[in-house]
Amino acid sequence: MNYQRKQLSPDLTPLIDVVFLLLIFFMVATTFDDKAGMKIDLPKSKLGKIEEVNEKISVLIALNNEMKIKIDKKTGSNIIEVTKESLKENLEREIGLLKEKRVAILADRGIDYGQVVDVMADIKDSGAQAIDIETKGTKGE
Repeated sequence: MNYQRKQLSPDLTPLIDVVFLLLIFFMVATTFDDKAGMKIDLPKSKLGKIEEVNEKISVLIALNNEMKIKIDKKTGSNIIEVTKESLKENLEREIGLLKEKRVAILADRGIDYGQVVDVMADIKDSGAQAIDIETKGTKGE
């Protein structure tokens, strides 16, 4: 009797499906850096994290050759860079869209205290009801 051997080849379709599912999972589960390319050295604090608020605006202040200010709108829009002069009007527009009028400041530890106070005054004048100063925690963070 003459037996012919059949060439067996594995079906790769399930393997490809699994690879795509893993790719989608990792894309969805990835957290992105919310500092928008700004190197900010936050001061350390022994305090715990403040309560997380879904809707808030973050004002990022970095120390470079000149002071850079960016507004991170957690309402779904992207980050915009503003000047010190246009900060107040941009914040008024964005704070008006929030239910809880809360703004967080992420300021580099090397920035002059007076500049941070000036930004805080602009934030308060823009209609913010609460200002959070974010720090780098020392308790296991």
